[in-house]
Amino acid sequence: MRTWLIAGLATVLAASAPEGAAGQDADRVLAVCQDCHRGVGQDRVRALSHADSISCRSCHHVGLTNDPVIARANRLEACVSCHEGLESRHRAVAGEGAPACTVCHAIHGDPPLPEGTAPIGDRCAGCHVEPHQPHAAGAADPAACTDCHVEHTGDGAGVDSLSGSCSRCHAEAHPIHASVAELQDCTVCHEVAAPAGEVPRSVPESACLRCHVGTPTAHAGISPPPRCVECHDFSVPARGIAPPDPEPPGFLCGACHEAELGALLAGGHGGSSTAGDAPTCASCHELHDPGDTRADVRRRAVQETMRCIGCHESEAVVGPYALTPFVGASYADDFHGATVRFLAAEDADTSEADVLLCSDCHGAHDVRVLERAEIAPVCARCHADAGDRLASAWLGHRPVGPRNATLVWLVRVFYLFLIPFMLGGLLLNIAFHLVDQRRRGARVRDSEGLRRLLDRLRGRAVPSLETVLRFTRLERAEHAGAMATFILLVLTGLPQTRPDLPLARGIIGLFGGIWNTRLIHRIVGFTFVALMVVHVTRAVVAAVRRRRLPAMVPVRKDFADVLQTFRHYLFRAPLPRVAKFDFSQKFEYWGLFLGGLVMSGTGIALVFPELVTQVLPGVVLAALRVMHGLEATFAVLVIVLWHSYGVVLRPEIFPLDTSIFTGRMDVRRLEHEHELEYERLYPGAGER
Repeated sequence: MRTWLIAGLATVLAASAPEGAAGQDADRVLAVCQDCHRGVGQDRVRALSHADSISCRSCHHVGLTNDPVIARANRLEACVSCHEGLESRHRAVAGEGAPACTVCHAIHGDPPLPEGTAPIGDRCAGCHVEPHQPHAAGAADPAACTDCHVEHTGDGAGVDSLSGSCSRCHAEAHPIHASVAELQDCTVCHEVAAPAGEVPRSVPESACLRCHVGTPTAHAGISPPPRCVECHDFSVPARGIAPPDPEPPGFLCGACHEAELGALLAGGHGGSSTAGDAPTCASCHELHDPGDTRADVRRRAVQETMRCIGCHESEAVVGPYALTPFVGASYADDFHGATVRFLAAEDADTSEADVLLCSDCHGAHDVRVLERAEIAPVCARCHADAGDRLASAWLGHRPVGPRNATLVWLVRVFYLFLIPFMLGGLLLNIAFHLVDQRRRGARVRDSEGLRRLLDRLRGRAVPSLETVLRFTRLERAEHAGAMATFILLVLTGLPQTRPDLPLARGIIGLFGGIWNTRLIHRIVGFTFVALMVVHVTRAVVAAVRRRRLPAMVPVRKDFADVLQTFRHYLFRAPLPRVAKFDFSQKFEYWGLFLGGLVMSGTGIALVFPELVTQVLPGVVLAALRVMHGLEATFAVLVIVLWHSYGVVLRPEIFPLDTSIFTGRMDVRRLEHEHELEYERLYPGAGER
């Protein structure tokens, strides 16, 4: 009965209070309410910021039943009436069952907002029984819920707010991703509810691959595969592997690959591995490459070999460890090294890369220097019939010199003397000939061939010339075959000596790659040998039948003509009278013929190295390989310099001597250049 009276009195007092008398209303209601609620004193109420704006009735339902639902609605209405816009997310989610403001805010005892972090965390934990472990109240470095979550509006911190909240403690967390806008939200990678901020195994697919599109998963054969964070340290600005200090990068892999790490430490790179300046696992292995086919393995091995060469040519490595500086050059000049340089430069298919790599001899992990006796078994992996002699064809990583591979050194010295000497003599001869032609009044622009060509282009009538047969149809066919095979041999051979050059790679690519280029080179080479055999056989048979030497065989007069020609150039003596072929044409013929013999012999030896080394020492095979390349270079230079001048650039025949294609020569030119042949064909013509 008393409670009803007090409630009715409080209602009457509140209803009769004039508008704007909130403070007096609070006092009158408080006086009535304190009759029973003595624990809520005047001082405690006055200490609240709400004391001047609300009364007990503002929040509490003062009625006969004190219905809690009505009381909750009154409290929420009272709070919202002043705190406009603070519609709680809890209410949007839980509806009428959402917690009231007083669940977090203590109206009578605490300040409106709690001062410490633990009280608000404890209140949230009343409903959220699974708090965020790394930031929970019991953690070593707790964080308040309100550090990340907006108290009343929103469903948690936005990207900017969350990053700002995290950065309060994690100021220098991930500089490698600091400039990536998509990664400003920490929850992209971190599950804040996971223990100790753990990055789950789903991150490589859900987070890392958002930006690193197309990056294959490393170690695809392992289930589950290693996570990105096991190798990559996102707290450092440098991209790549960040090893635990002070261990080198390879030691990360060694946690699983113990045997390989042990072999690495026991091998030639072991001492420098701990110093941090030797190859690591990442130096040779593509850690994100899951391929395990033979082609993939060989492709990686090719790339590893190029890394070996690059490192062993670096002064930063060669000097401190007293290594020979010729490792890269000696290997690159070898047949296998030239192939590897092309494959590495083109990233070509290496499924059939049957070439010797650094790891084939020195090992992949337990790197060491092989003894001479250990090389033969390595060669025998591909060359089944190989023995110690074939292995000795490998000259090692020392430079060729008088005391190392003497025979190879002598071949090089011979050609280094022969090529400049012969080319110098040819250039001197060309210079004398040009001076002589100028003295005679011959000019390129005035040549008979150029004049007739211009007349044809202008549509003028060109009178026919009296010609004489100079080359038979069979001779022209032989020349065409020799010219075609020579050009193909040059195009498929010389690029193989420097396959790292862009032009060489382009030419090799036209023939379908290094393997097709070598196959074509060998087929054309055997065709060239067949043409030489046919040519020699035909010449011998013709000489026997006619009982006289072929016209290209030098005679005593040719040597006398050489001296007389020089006297003509120097003292204006008359030029020698020559027959069908002069001494310079014979010189060119025999030079190319003998060069063809050298190229054919050395080429066959290189195609069948096992057979050659059954009879000859391996160093002979190495010398033949050097001879093959230098002879080819010499032949190309002679053709470009001497033959091109003789059939194209000579003033009297420019722009082209067509007799080798048509088989006929102008009689006037025959009379001028080959007087003895002219007199043989036209006896008595000189008398007329």
